[in-house]
Amino acid sequence: MTRFTVLDDTRRHPELTELLLSILHTVAPVVQETTRLPLPAKVRYRLLTPKKWRNANRLNQQRILARDIADQKLTPQQIRALRGILKMTSFVPVLVWPLVFAQTMEAADGQVETIIAPRALHHSGFLTNQPCLTVMTAHELVHHAQFEARRGLVWETYAPDRRGMDRRGRGASTVLEGHATWAEQQTTTRLFGAPVNHRELAKRSWRYRLHAGFPGVRCLGPRLDSYEQGARLITHAVDTHGVDVVNRVWKDIFLLPTADEVAALDTWAQRLAVPSEQRSLVAKPIEQS
Repeated sequence: MTRFTVLDDTRRHPELTELLLSILHTVAPVVQETTRLPLPAKVRYRLLTPKKWRNANRLNQQRILARDIADQKLTPQQIRALRGILKMTSFVPVLVWPLVFAQTMEAADGQVETIIAPRALHHSGFLTNQPCLTVMTAHELVHHAQFEARRGLVWETYAPDRRGMDRRGRGASTVLEGHATWAEQQTTTRLFGAPVNHRELAKRSWRYRLHAGFPGVRCLGPRLDSYEQGARLITHAVDTHGVDVVNRVWKDIFLLPTADEVAALDTWAQRLAVPSEQRSLVAKPIEQS
Protein backbone atom coordinates (compact mmCIF):
# COMPACT_ATOMS: atom_id res chain seq x y z
CA MET A 1 0.00 0.00 0.00
CA THR A 2 1.46 3.32 -1.09
CA ARG A 3 1.12 6.41 1.07
CA PHE A 4 0.73 9.59 -0.99
CA THR A 5 1.74 12.98 0.40
CA VAL A 6 1.53 16.41 -1.20
CA LEU A 7 3.35 19.10 0.77
CA ASP A 8 2.73 22.79 0.13
CA ASP A 9 5.89 24.58 1.17
CA THR A 10 4.53 27.77 -0.43
CA ARG A 11 1.54 27.78 1.98
CA ARG A 12 -0.47 29.40 -0.81
CA HIS A 13 -2.02 26.53 -2.74
CA PRO A 14 -4.32 24.40 -0.56
CA GLU A 15 -6.72 23.70 -3.44
CA LEU A 16 -3.90 22.55 -5.75
CA THR A 17 -2.55 20.38 -2.94
CA GLU A 18 -5.87 18.60 -2.53
CA LEU A 19 -6.37 18.28 -6.28
CA LEU A 20 -2.96 16.70 -6.83
CA LEU A 21 -3.57 14.28 -3.98
CA SER A 22 -6.90 13.30 -5.52
CA ILE A 23 -5.30 12.84 -8.95
CA LEU A 24 -2.56 10.69 -7.44
CA HIS A 25 -5.10 8.31 -5.96
CA THR A 26 -6.91 8.18 -9.30
CA VAL A 27 -3.93 7.54 -11.57
CA ALA A 28 -1.91 5.25 -9.29
CA PRO A 29 -3.77 1.99 -9.99
CA VAL A 30 -3.78 2.71 -13.73
CA VAL A 31 -0.05 3.51 -13.74
CA GLN A 32 0.70 0.30 -11.86
CA GLU A 33 -1.45 -1.81 -14.15
CA THR A 34 0.04 -0.18 -17.26
CA THR A 35 3.71 -0.38 -16.30
CA ARG A 36 3.56 -3.54 -14.17
CA LEU A 37 5.98 -1.76 -11.84
CA PRO A 38 5.36 -1.49 -8.08
CA LEU A 39 5.14 1.95 -6.56
CA PRO A 40 7.31 2.76 -3.55
CA ALA A 41 5.79 2.63 -0.07
CA LYS A 42 5.85 6.44 0.07
CA VAL A 43 5.27 8.88 -2.77
CA ARG A 44 5.88 12.55 -2.07
CA TYR A 45 5.08 15.60 -4.16
CA ARG A 46 6.19 19.03 -2.96
CA LEU A 47 5.06 22.51 -4.00
CA LEU A 48 7.82 25.12 -3.94
CA THR A 49 8.34 28.76 -4.79
CA PRO A 50 10.43 29.29 -7.95
CA LYS A 51 13.43 30.29 -5.82
CA LYS A 52 13.23 27.16 -3.68
CA TRP A 53 12.59 25.03 -6.77
CA ARG A 54 15.78 26.36 -8.35
CA ASN A 55 17.70 25.76 -5.13
CA ALA A 56 16.39 22.19 -4.88
CA ASN A 57 17.67 21.55 -8.39
CA ARG A 58 21.11 22.92 -7.57
CA LEU A 59 21.33 20.83 -4.40
CA ASN A 60 20.31 17.75 -6.37
CA GLN A 61 23.11 18.34 -8.88
CA GLN A 62 25.57 18.79 -6.02
CA ARG A 63 24.47 15.48 -4.48
CA ILE A 64 24.93 13.72 -7.83
CA LEU A 65 28.45 15.12 -8.12
CA ALA A 66 29.29 14.21 -4.50
CA ARG A 67 28.14 10.65 -5.16
CA ASP A 68 30.28 10.45 -8.29
CA ILE A 69 33.32 11.61 -6.33
CA ALA A 70 32.62 9.20 -3.47
CA ASP A 71 31.97 6.19 -5.72
CA GLN A 72 34.70 6.63 -8.32
CA LYS A 73 38.47 6.71 -8.05
CA LEU A 74 38.90 10.13 -9.62
CA THR A 75 42.09 12.13 -9.87
CA PRO A 76 42.14 15.71 -8.53
CA GLN A 77 42.15 16.92 -12.14
CA GLN A 78 39.04 14.88 -12.96
CA ILE A 79 37.27 16.17 -9.86
CA ARG A 80 38.08 19.77 -10.83
CA ALA A 81 36.74 19.12 -14.32
CA LEU A 82 33.46 17.73 -12.97
CA ARG A 83 33.09 20.64 -10.57
CA GLY A 84 33.68 22.95 -13.51
CA ILE A 85 30.81 21.32 -15.37
CA LEU A 86 28.56 21.75 -12.35
CA LYS A 87 29.52 25.42 -12.06
CA MET A 88 28.86 26.04 -15.74
CA THR A 89 25.39 24.50 -15.50
CA SER A 90 24.41 26.31 -12.28
CA PHE A 91 22.54 28.94 -14.30
CA VAL A 92 20.25 26.39 -15.95
CA PRO A 93 17.43 26.40 -13.33
CA VAL A 94 17.11 30.18 -13.69
CA LEU A 95 16.47 29.85 -17.42
CA VAL A 96 14.24 26.78 -17.48
CA TRP A 97 12.05 26.97 -14.36
CA PRO A 98 8.95 28.39 -16.14
CA LEU A 99 9.22 25.57 -18.70
CA VAL A 100 9.41 22.65 -16.27
CA PHE A 101 6.05 21.38 -15.04
CA ALA A 102 7.57 19.05 -12.45
CA GLN A 103 10.78 17.20 -11.70
CA THR A 104 11.33 13.97 -9.80
CA MET A 105 14.58 13.41 -7.93
CA GLU A 106 16.08 11.84 -4.84
CA ALA A 107 15.81 14.36 -2.00
CA ALA A 108 18.36 15.05 0.73
CA ASP A 109 16.60 12.63 3.09
CA GLY A 110 16.94 9.81 0.57
CA GLN A 111 13.28 9.72 -0.43
CA VAL A 112 12.32 10.27 -4.03
CA GLU A 113 10.08 13.29 -4.45
CA THR A 114 8.50 15.34 -7.21
CA ILE A 115 9.06 19.08 -6.91
CA ILE A 116 6.63 21.49 -8.53
CA ALA A 117 6.60 25.28 -8.74
CA PRO A 118 2.95 26.36 -9.01
CA ARG A 119 4.15 29.52 -10.74
CA ALA A 120 5.59 27.30 -13.47
CA LEU A 121 2.23 25.53 -13.73
CA HIS A 122 0.67 28.96 -14.23
CA HIS A 123 3.11 29.85 -17.01
CA SER A 124 2.71 26.47 -18.69
CA GLY A 125 -1.08 26.67 -18.60
CA PHE A 126 -1.44 23.67 -16.30
CA LEU A 127 -2.51 25.32 -13.04
CA THR A 128 -6.28 25.23 -13.62
CA ASN A 129 -6.35 22.54 -16.31
CA GLN A 130 -7.19 19.19 -14.70
CA PRO A 131 -6.43 17.01 -17.76
CA CYS A 132 -2.99 18.61 -18.03
CA LEU A 133 -2.41 18.20 -14.30
CA THR A 134 -3.37 14.55 -14.69
CA VAL A 135 -0.78 14.12 -17.46
CA MET A 136 1.89 15.70 -15.28
CA THR A 137 0.98 13.75 -12.16
CA ALA A 138 0.87 10.41 -13.97
CA HIS A 139 4.14 11.10 -15.80
CA GLU A 140 6.00 11.91 -12.60
CA LEU A 141 4.44 8.98 -10.76
CA VAL A 142 5.95 6.72 -13.41
CA HIS A 143 9.34 8.23 -12.55
CA HIS A 144 8.76 7.21 -8.92
CA ALA A 145 8.10 3.65 -10.10
CA GLN A 146 11.24 3.76 -12.24
CA PHE A 147 13.35 4.86 -9.28
CA GLU A 148 11.94 1.98 -7.25
CA ALA A 149 12.56 -0.52 -10.06
CA ARG A 150 16.18 0.52 -10.57
CA ARG A 151 17.04 0.88 -6.90
CA GLY A 152 20.75 0.27 -6.40
CA LEU A 153 21.67 1.37 -9.94
CA VAL A 154 22.96 4.86 -10.68
CA TRP A 155 21.67 6.52 -13.84
CA GLU A 156 22.18 10.16 -12.81
CA THR A 157 25.87 10.95 -13.12
CA TYR A 158 28.44 13.47 -14.30
CA ALA A 159 30.82 10.60 -15.10
CA PRO A 160 28.85 8.32 -17.45
CA ASP A 161 32.01 6.72 -18.83
CA ARG A 162 32.86 5.40 -15.36
CA ARG A 163 29.40 3.94 -14.84
CA GLY A 164 29.23 2.05 -18.13
CA MET A 165 27.03 4.70 -19.73
CA ASP A 166 29.45 6.52 -22.01
CA ARG A 167 27.52 5.40 -25.11
CA ARG A 168 24.17 5.32 -23.35
CA GLY A 169 23.78 8.79 -21.84
CA ARG A 170 21.10 9.75 -24.33
CA GLY A 171 19.63 6.27 -24.06
CA ALA A 172 18.98 6.72 -20.34
CA SER A 173 17.04 9.94 -20.88
CA THR A 174 15.17 8.42 -23.82
CA VAL A 175 14.09 5.37 -21.83
CA LEU A 176 13.12 7.34 -18.71
CA GLU A 177 11.11 10.01 -20.49
CA GLY A 178 9.84 7.76 -23.28
CA HIS A 179 8.58 5.18 -20.80
CA ALA A 180 6.89 7.85 -18.66
CA THR A 181 5.33 9.42 -21.77
CA TRP A 182 4.06 6.07 -23.03
CA ALA A 183 2.55 5.25 -19.62
CA GLU A 184 1.07 8.74 -19.28
CA GLN A 185 -0.63 8.33 -22.68
CA GLN A 186 -2.00 4.93 -21.71
CA THR A 187 -3.25 6.32 -18.40
CA THR A 188 -4.99 9.38 -19.83
CA THR A 189 -6.56 7.23 -22.55
CA ARG A 190 -8.08 5.08 -19.82
CA LEU A 191 -9.30 8.10 -17.86
CA PHE A 192 -10.38 10.48 -20.63
CA GLY A 193 -10.97 8.21 -23.62
CA ALA A 194 -7.95 9.50 -25.57
CA PRO A 195 -4.37 10.60 -24.81
CA VAL A 196 -4.21 14.12 -23.41
CA ASN A 197 -1.93 16.36 -25.49
CA HIS A 198 -0.91 19.20 -23.20
CA ARG A 199 0.78 21.04 -26.08
CA GLU A 200 -2.64 21.46 -27.66
CA LEU A 201 -4.66 22.05 -24.48
CA ALA A 202 -2.45 24.30 -22.36
CA LYS A 203 -2.24 28.03 -22.99
CA ARG A 204 1.34 29.19 -22.40
CA SER A 205 2.07 32.56 -20.80
CA TRP A 206 4.23 35.26 -22.35
CA ARG A 207 6.98 34.39 -19.88
CA TYR A 208 6.87 30.73 -20.89
CA ARG A 209 7.19 31.74 -24.54
CA LEU A 210 10.00 34.15 -23.67
CA HIS A 211 12.07 31.52 -21.87
CA ALA A 212 11.28 28.89 -24.51
CA GLY A 213 12.64 31.28 -27.13
CA PHE A 214 16.05 31.73 -25.51
CA PRO A 215 18.73 30.38 -27.89
CA GLY A 216 19.75 26.87 -26.89
CA VAL A 217 17.39 26.63 -23.92
CA ARG A 218 15.87 23.39 -25.20
CA CYS A 219 19.30 21.77 -25.02
CA LEU A 220 19.50 22.37 -21.25
CA GLY A 221 17.25 19.47 -20.28
CA PRO A 222 15.89 16.29 -21.82
CA ARG A 223 15.44 16.88 -25.54
CA LEU A 224 11.94 16.81 -27.00
CA ASP A 225 12.80 13.67 -28.94
CA SER A 226 13.61 11.94 -25.64
CA TYR A 227 9.87 12.12 -25.01
CA GLU A 228 8.58 11.60 -28.54
CA GLN A 229 11.09 9.13 -29.98
CA GLY A 230 11.37 7.56 -26.54
CA ALA A 231 7.63 6.92 -26.47
CA ARG A 232 7.84 5.34 -29.93
CA LEU A 233 10.75 3.18 -28.77
CA ILE A 234 8.87 1.95 -25.71
CA THR A 235 5.58 1.49 -27.58
CA HIS A 236 7.27 -0.65 -30.22
CA ALA A 237 9.05 -2.79 -27.63
CA VAL A 238 5.85 -3.27 -25.62
CA ASP A 239 3.79 -4.10 -28.70
CA THR A 240 6.44 -6.54 -29.92
CA HIS A 241 7.56 -8.29 -26.74
CA GLY A 242 5.36 -7.09 -23.88
CA VAL A 243 5.74 -4.90 -20.81
CA ASP A 244 7.71 -7.44 -18.77
CA VAL A 245 10.46 -7.56 -21.40
CA VAL A 246 10.73 -3.76 -21.39
CA ASN A 247 11.01 -3.80 -17.60
CA ARG A 248 14.26 -5.76 -17.86
CA VAL A 249 16.02 -2.47 -18.57
CA TRP A 250 15.58 -1.27 -14.98
CA LYS A 251 17.83 -4.03 -13.63
CA ASP A 252 20.58 -3.98 -16.26
CA ILE A 253 22.21 -0.72 -17.30
CA PHE A 254 23.74 -2.40 -20.35
CA LEU A 255 20.25 -2.86 -21.78
CA LEU A 256 19.91 0.90 -22.23
CA PRO A 257 19.82 1.75 -25.93
CA THR A 258 22.85 3.21 -27.63
CA ALA A 259 22.42 6.30 -29.80
CA ASP A 260 22.09 4.08 -32.86
CA GLU A 261 19.46 1.90 -31.17
CA VAL A 262 17.34 4.90 -30.19
CA ALA A 263 16.60 5.34 -33.89
CA ALA A 264 16.38 1.60 -34.60
CA LEU A 265 13.22 0.41 -32.88
CA ASP A 266 13.56 -3.23 -33.89
CA THR A 267 17.23 -3.50 -32.92
CA TRP A 268 16.72 -2.43 -29.32
CA ALA A 269 13.50 -4.40 -28.89
CA GLN A 270 15.20 -7.56 -30.14
CA ARG A 271 18.14 -7.08 -27.78
CA LEU A 272 15.79 -6.59 -24.84
CA ALA A 273 14.06 -9.86 -25.67
CA VAL A 274 17.25 -11.93 -25.56
CA PRO A 275 17.23 -14.13 -22.40
CA SER A 276 19.79 -13.03 -19.82
CA GLU A 277 21.85 -16.21 -20.16
CA GLN A 278 22.31 -15.53 -23.88
CA ARG A 279 23.03 -11.80 -23.73
CA SER A 280 26.79 -12.14 -23.52
CA LEU A 281 26.69 -13.77 -26.94
CA VAL A 282 25.10 -10.73 -28.57
CA ALA A 283 26.26 -7.83 -26.39
CA LYS A 284 29.78 -7.64 -27.81
CA PRO A 285 28.83 -7.15 -31.47
CA ILE A 286 26.31 -4.48 -30.45
CA GLU A 287 28.93 -2.61 -28.42
CA GLN A 288 31.38 -2.67 -31.34
CA SER A 289 28.91 -1.47 -33.95
